[in-house]
Amino acid sequence: MVLILPEFGCRGGEGGDISGLVASIKCALNMEASLETKNLTFRVLGNSVVIEGAVDLPGGADLVQRLADNLAGPGRVIVRIGCPRDWTG
Repeated sequence: MVLILPEFGCRGGEGGDISGLVASIKCALNMEASLETKNLTFRVLGNSVVIEGAVDLPGGADLVQRLADNLAGPGRVIVRIGCPRDWTG
């Protein structure tokens, strides 16, 4: 896994830094064998990374949050992920 450490200033960081962080998060998530990431999207909002989509793994959103927080730091990742297996009805 490649980790590219972000270097952010007060205005949200440089494009290359945040792009490297997004790439590192994607790589870490792709390395997780139990997690299918093809239905996830990644975008930048200020100096945060937003991950949205659906995973087919109960508790998958928590796993994504934990892995991304380990790379970006707590409070820097916004996860909006659902799991159809968790839904009832």
